[in-house]
Amino acid sequence: MTPQIKKSLIALAITASLSTQAFASTSNEATVKQNGVEQDAIVLQTGDLNIADVNQEGAAQAASVTQNGDWHESYIDSRGNDNTVATEQTDDWHVSDITIEGDGNDASVTQSVFWNQSTIEITGNDNQTTVSQTGSLNESNIELIGDNNSTDVSQDGDENFSVFRVQGNDNDGTIIQNGSSNQAGMIALDFSPNIGNNNDVSLTQNGDLNLAGVRGINGDDNTIEMTQEGIFNTGFIYALEGSDNDIEFDQNGAFNNVVLQFSTGDDNNVSVRQEGFGNSVGDSYVAVIDGSDNRIDIIQEGDNNLAEFEITTDSNDVDLDQKGDNNYAAFGAYAGDDNDFDLSSTGNNNQIHAFAAGEDNDIEVSQEGDDNFAFVETIGDDNEVDVNQDGIGFNEAIVSVAGFENTDVTVSQDGELNLVDLIITGDENFASITQTGSGNWVGGNEGVSSFKVSGDANSLTIAQTGNDNLVEGSQTGMNNVINATQIGDFNVATIVQN
Repeated sequence: MTPQIKKSLIALAITASLSTQAFASTSNEATVKQNGVEQDAIVLQTGDLNIADVNQEGAAQAASVTQNGDWHESYIDSRGNDNTVATEQTDDWHVSDITIEGDGNDASVTQSVFWNQSTIEITGNDNQTTVSQTGSLNESNIELIGDNNSTDVSQDGDENFSVFRVQGNDNDGTIIQNGSSNQAGMIALDFSPNIGNNNDVSLTQNGDLNLAGVRGINGDDNTIEMTQEGIFNTGFIYALEGSDNDIEFDQNGAFNNVVLQFSTGDDNNVSVRQEGFGNSVGDSYVAVIDGSDNRIDIIQEGDNNLAEFEITTDSNDVDLDQKGDNNYAAFGAYAGDDNDFDLSSTGNNNQIHAFAAGEDNDIEVSQEGDDNFAFVETIGDDNEVDVNQDGIGFNEAIVSVAGFENTDVTVSQDGELNLVDLIITGDENFASITQTGSGNWVGGNEGVSSFKVSGDANSLTIAQTGNDNLVEGSQTGMNNVINATQIGDFNVATIVQN
């Protein structure tokens, strides 16, 4: 049984449960209570079984209720001065409940088609909210506590749900839902109002079954925008704490997913844009920001791309661009400041792994072609690693650096089936490896898979042009220099410095 049928049956059950007195009556009911000075209330009812209940306490308030159709309910309880409330209901069976306590507030609700529900609660001054519901079985919940807050909700379709609950001043929320069975909103972790000032949230959903939300903001000046088109898109934020955060998701297609879990820090800037279907950022909730001044920019185009990241420090900068199908990227920076990642994958089935622990690390990975694999790991300060893979594909680069000021480690692969397995331990080492052709290898010897550089101020330069060339060995000590050049096919060089 589909959710639509279930809700229809629920609606019929509610209809059947109403008193026989209500069914027997075709009259409308209007109640107006005014206590104060210069209050203005207008109730216009056309149809049957409509209910309007207006209560005004204070001065210079205006309320209007327009009901055209059958079985509408409008409840207005406005207490304060200079508040303006308007409700317009057409077609069949809508419910609007507006409660205001404060001065200078403005609330407007427009409902049409069938069985839409709207609840607005305002406590404070100079707040503004507008709700427009066109369709069936839509629901909107708004709670504003504070001053100068605004909310605009537009629901066009069926079975859409939105919630916006804030406590503070100058918060703005815009929720647009076009389609059916979409869910969007902002709310605290315990479902109470979010606490903060000058937060801006804009959520737009076009299509069906989209989920976009912000849950757990605690701070000021946060700006969040989500735009989703297609079906089964998900965009969510949990427990974002701090100030001046700027997060923007744009998903176009189907089965896209963006989840940020427990983001903490100031001045974070995250922008994710996904096209195609099956794209995801943060698998199993692995998308964590902890620190200050982080910037992450991810663009994924194609099908089934996945990017997951976890940053727990300050001033990190990550760029990722994936194009093609079934690409995978994982990168982290668990300790240290000013880490910089630049990751790019073009083609199909490419994999990128990157890890940095320390300060001022710089990792750049670029992949073009198909089925390339790159793994880069740095531990220490001021290390820089650059990996470039180009060609038909099936290239593999594994680089691990531990130490300080290894500022120039470069691996370039152009062709297919090339392999580099490199480990650097020490300080101020230099490494440059270039492979052009197919089946070239750089690794260790005597049963050791990796070419190891251990020590300080060593230099390693390897250039392979051709096919199936091999350089194996190791470098241990200080101020050692290796220059290896291979041109042709099936050349083997074993170099050991100790």
